[in-house]
Amino acid sequence: MDIQALKKVSELDVFSLLVFKLIYETGFANFAAKELAVSAPKISRCLTSLRAIFNDELFFRRQQGLKPTPLAERLYQPVCQLCDMVSQIERVADDRLNHHQTPILHIAVSPSIITSVAIALSKLPRDVIGKVKLHSWQADTEEQIYNGELDFGIGFETQDAHGLEAYPIANVTSLCVVGNINHSFWGSVENIKLEDIIQHPVVYLRCKGFNNRIDPLELYCQTHGLLLEDIECARKLEDWYWHILTMDSLAITICNEGSFAQQIPQLRVEKLPHDEFNKLNSVMAMPSYCLIERAEHYRRYSSNVKEVIINIIKSLLV
Repeated sequence: MDIQALKKVSELDVFSLLVFKLIYETGFANFAAKELAVSAPKISRCLTSLRAIFNDELFFRRQQGLKPTPLAERLYQPVCQLCDMVSQIERVADDRLNHHQTPILHIAVSPSIITSVAIALSKLPRDVIGKVKLHSWQADTEEQIYNGELDFGIGFETQDAHGLEAYPIANVTSLCVVGNINHSFWGSVENIKLEDIIQHPVVYLRCKGFNNRIDPLELYCQTHGLLLEDIECARKLEDWYWHILTMDSLAITICNEGSFAQQIPQLRVEKLPHDEFNKLNSVMAMPSYCLIERAEHYRRYSSNVKEVIINIIKSLLV
């Protein structure tokens, strides 16, 4: 047995092996830093340590990125095998932990459907996915998912989701109008029109990635030269409800969420006719809800759990 070689191997740590693997596969240290969610200096320190252990440069800087040395070429396959073994050990440990105690799943959800999602989850037997804590989508939600503070999110695909994976789940295909049950709008309107809605104060719930800059109704009015005198943005779901109840305002929301609004005795909900829905959709495409998550090896949940959540979202938007 080569004692010196064994000593070198004993000095290796798993994180440094992952750094080596990622740099070898991509040619860029900054990609490894982003993928492992650490600073560039930490990657640099790991690379320096690896070079000292193997007494080899390992990677040469070229115009196209970092290129492996002959020794790095030979090390790549054994390093991959070691990383795979560590992943297997991690999975076994996680399975054992989950057998005794299922961790709480932290999910960020767009405020436009968070009530519907909460109620759907409450109907599931506890042993299906365990406890779930919902978080309303905020400005820093993508960053929290990326940093592992949240497991994943149900929102809209945005440019801010760098380093995350986004999968479309379902599109919004219908909307409804919500207002105080005593609102004058209900007494004079038989066939709901957008032109009738805008004669009254309007409030909309701001959802990042969709209407955080302008709401579809507001854009529709601008596009068609219609006067919309009174429109306000609510940043929290409770503010949206209070505005409808006390400010004589009307709101447009997805139908499933509207069905829960209808359970409040003082609110009335009516479906927006399909032709009127198409008017809004023509100026601003209705959003596609997406599941936004980190790379697979960072996930604390199974594909089965993810599938349950995806099916819930799909059922809410049918």
